[in-house]
Amino acid sequence: MYILGIETSCDDTCAAVLKDSQILSNIISSQINLHQKWGGVVPDIAKRAHQERITPVIETALNRAKLTIKDIDLIAVTRGPGLAIALGVGVNTAKSLALQSHKKIVAVNHVEGHLMANFLTNSHGLPRRPFIFPALALTVSGGHTKIILIKEIGDYQVIGETLDDAAGEALDKSAKLLGLGYPGGPVIERLSQTGDSTFLKLPTPIPDKKILDYSFSGLKTAFYYQIKDWPKDKVNKHLADLAASFQLAVFDTLLRKYALAIEKYHPACLLLSGGVAANLILRRSMRSLAKKYKLPIYLPFKKELNTDNAAMIALAGFYQAKRNNFANPHTLDIDSRAEL
Repeated sequence: MYILGIETSCDDTCAAVLKDSQILSNIISSQINLHQKWGGVVPDIAKRAHQERITPVIETALNRAKLTIKDIDLIAVTRGPGLAIALGVGVNTAKSLALQSHKKIVAVNHVEGHLMANFLTNSHGLPRRPFIFPALALTVSGGHTKIILIKEIGDYQVIGETLDDAAGEALDKSAKLLGLGYPGGPVIERLSQTGDSTFLKLPTPIPDKKILDYSFSGLKTAFYYQIKDWPKDKVNKHLADLAASFQLAVFDTLLRKYALAIEKYHPACLLLSGGVAANLILRRSMRSLAKKYKLPIYLPFKKELNTDNAAMIALAGFYQAKRNNFANPHTLDIDSRAEL
């Protein structure tokens, strides 16, 4: 089956073509340069950029796959969660394509897409180790942080999630406090490589071992109050130490709750996905955790598959189609607060 995936949930305009789980093309048009000076994503700017880019991005994805829309069997599009006016561009484009070309369409949950990033195969179709269920997934980005028990593909149970800021959002906010700009996560990661992660002592959010939910807003607030009276030259002198300290506090929180979930649910394998999962320190820490519990761990085979992309949406759509879970292109609408 040939699947065209479309993803416009935030500030990346994405299209991809898959043959079953095999990536034939995966195009990502980033809007970071449009939003950097504002310190975050501006909805109206994101919408206009999506409108300008969506058609050429889809055409490029089809061309690189050496296919036309006539060859496509299924269109998969992100319905939510995400930025409403950004989601609308992708959904409306997918609906028009489906109606004009008489193709079936499926609506995909963005979080499920991130889970599916672990199941993608490259253009050579190289086989991966077989997945064993149940799997325990940690998906971490600027918009969501969740621990998800995957009983099988399509059967998910959210067993822990953030009660306020997502982990990626917390990293972005700490970078803003340090005057490092947007997006902050990659800058924090780079600075942390030469910093002392024990430089600053930060609190442990939700220490109760019976609770698997996360909270990151308190970390950000504690970080702010510890450095708010520092002169700028002192902050600049210790930028790497501050970045390393905050990153460690976030990652320790992530892994502490995730380890509790492993002990409670006894999964057969572990998964990591989402934009923050591109962080090499987090990936290394996850591998160490998997080794401790003697469990196999799966991560997307390319860094770009951690961040928002349409290949993961196409694969989620492929599995929905196998369950005959199609959408009506006449009535399909966005759901910016969609739950998994």
